[in-house]
Amino acid sequence: MKKIHITALAIVFLLMVSLVFAQSGEKTYVSGDISAMDVPGGVIVQGEQVAVTVPMQGASARSAKKPAAHRVQVNQQAAGAKATHVQNAASLKKGEPKLTVQTGSTETDVYDVRVKNKRGTTNYGVVEQTVTNPKGKQQTEGIVYESYSPSKSARTNDKKMEVSLAAGQVVSYNKDTFSDRYSSNGLAASVSMLYHMNNYLAVGLDYMMFHPAEKSHNTGIDERHYHAMYAHDISLAGKLTFNPWSNFRIYSPMGVGMMNARMKSTVFGVDESNDKWGAAFYIGAGMQYDVTDWMFAGLEYRYAYGFISDKNLTSTHKDRDLQFHTLMLRLGMRF
Repeated sequence: MKKIHITALAIVFLLMVSLVFAQSGEKTYVSGDISAMDVPGGVIVQGEQVAVTVPMQGASARSAKKPAAHRVQVNQQAAGAKATHVQNAASLKKGEPKLTVQTGSTETDVYDVRVKNKRGTTNYGVVEQTVTNPKGKQQTEGIVYESYSPSKSARTNDKKMEVSLAAGQVVSYNKDTFSDRYSSNGLAASVSMLYHMNNYLAVGLDYMMFHPAEKSHNTGIDERHYHAMYAHDISLAGKLTFNPWSNFRIYSPMGVGMMNARMKSTVFGVDESNDKWGAAFYIGAGMQYDVTDWMFAGLEYRYAYGFISDKNLTSTHKDRDLQFHTLMLRLGMRF
């Protein structure tokens, strides 16, 4: 029994000694920025967060061989951490990379432009912008505002309808068989209604009336007295304006239609009264001034030709078609 108690006491003593040696195995190693602490379960390396196992005192020979490889691993990782630290330090010494700021400039010019012509006055602003950047110069331009004031001729041209009245003198050079004129200067009148297809051409209807005055030749039984001649002309009319952007306009009136002519006369004591229809045309030249954009006044000449022979009007004819020359003052309006 005593041997058993002695043996038990020896075992307890040995356990106590092993615990003392185990507690004395805790050590801390400091190398640069890396610290390693010896603990019962191994080594904890702080700084690089690497944990490995190292042999402790009193361990068996079998377990002592295994940690040798781990110790090499700790040394290699510690060396890598040191190399990384050196690289980081070198990078910090170089400083932060310099930031490159791209600079540029912008120039903006505004020009006020005023254009005045027969069509009106135009004011507008032109902007020209030049941008300079690392890629070079870039230029843009545009109109930022614009105003237009139409001229009187432009406002006139904007109106499409035209109505006018004209009155003046008419002359007919038609003569009888004795080479005496049928009439003297008389009255002429005209009414026109036109639609302007564009600024140059207007079309519509026109009515003209010719009333040459009476004329007498000889006396007694040889008297030839032409009391009066009347002619009425209705035509499809046209008006060609050569300078529509001027307030003083030059134009040409023209028309094709039908004419009715009649004449009363007393020839050698015999009274006669005859009339005749026939085709007719007229052409002429005129000039007018735009008093306002809706009212105009001017002077107009027309030459009218009627395909009506004088033999249909009197027995003392010369077999000539009727011709009239008119000069009239014309007053009209546009709307």
